Amino acid sequence: MTDRLRQSLLVAAGAYLALLPTGAATFVRSLAFGTAALLAVMLVIRSARQAGPRLPSPGRGVPLAIGVWALWSTASLAWSVHPALTGGELRREVAWSLLTMVAFYVAAADADGFRRLVAVALAAFAVAALSALGLALATGVWEPGRWHAGAGAYSTYVVLMAPLLLTLLAPRPAGFANGWQSRAAGLAMLGLLLATARLTENRMVWIALAVVFATASALGALRWHATLARAPLRWLAPLVALLLVLCALFVDVARERAALHFPPHTSVRETIERDPRIALWDHTVARIAERPLAGHGFGKSILETELRAALHDPLLSHAHNVFMSQWLQTGAVGLAAFVAMLAALSWRYVRFLRSPDDTLAFVGLIGISMLAGFVAKNLTDDFFIRSSAKEFWALSAMLLAFGASLESAPKRGPAPA
Repeated sequence: MTDRLRQSLLVAAGAYLALLPTGAATFVRSLAFGTAALLAVMLVIRSARQAGPRLPSPGRGVPLAIGVWALWSTASLAWSVHPALTGGELRREVAWSLLTMVAFYVAAADADGFRRLVAVALAAFAVAALSALGLALATGVWEPGRWHAGAGAYSTYVVLMAPLLLTLLAPRPAGFANGWQSRAAGLAMLGLLLATARLTENRMVWIALAVVFATASALGALRWHATLARAPLRWLAPLVALLLVLCALFVDVARERAALHFPPHTSVRETIERDPRIALWDHTVARIAERPLAGHGFGKSILETELRAALHDPLLSHAHNVFMSQWLQTGAVGLAAFVAMLAALSWRYVRFLRSPDDTLAFVGLIGISMLAGFVAKNLTDDFFIRSSAKEFWALSAMLLAFGASLESAPKRGPAPA
């Protein structure tokens, strides 16, 4: 019975993960989500009653921090300036997000589940990226708002997928390395990642990707310093080359935006200095000061009408910074809970990284890199919402579950570095 439930959960969770980045097949996606959540809750109950395999413990810190953030966000309904909006956002962004974490934590609680879901995530990304490139080449234009919930959401999706590419170079049980085939697949996926990120015309995506790969390389060098000492060029040359490519693409996008949206001969530096988000942040700080402790109520667009009216720009409808956004919504208390939640996740990944088990350390490396990239990407926007947030929660739950299962397993010898 438990095996059938678990296999059904993997199918439902995989379908949801594959459809999550797209704006298509919303009914099927919702059905997959509901099925995965129901099956996961059933497996949790069976585990609690000792009627099935015991689930690995995620520890106390992460569930406690997430619980405090969720409870305070829910409490803000009592003083929200737009209660109807807050109520809807609490259902979509808190309740559904918690169920997403439960579903993917249970589904990825062993090596088989983790590898299957990572394979689905990578395959879904390849399909999405090839579709985007195909549309761009065939029609001359790609509409991310129609296919991928917007350029900002797709560029955030790219950043979340970037650390998973490392699994193509890592051995089992965490990775898929099998010689030149997996290396070739990794290069091809990296090409798709860079090409479709360029289609979004987003500047911050290049900084976030640089953060992801630099963080992964630095942590890898610290964790496997003996390997680095034996072959420093093999380790450093690809990183330097990739960072140079990311830097060149950032400059290219910045120049294109300057040419399209600013007067002729405007420099990249001047476009940054004239960025409308600077005025938005000044205005947001003033609105935060009106309710500094409790905020205006949960919901990214809680002051959408007020911000648009004050700044005369329909695009400036929210804080465009995830930390300012949390402060505006739920006050200093909510911001502290949000930061504590990120810190708890980071500390869990750090503990994984410091493990003598190389596989567990690799899981920690992916987690820290993904978290660093996600935070960097949201310093000039707020995609801790909708599909981007669900993708973040799903991947985080998968890494936590697989890491916890490795911690609780009998000790093994070190895996190949």
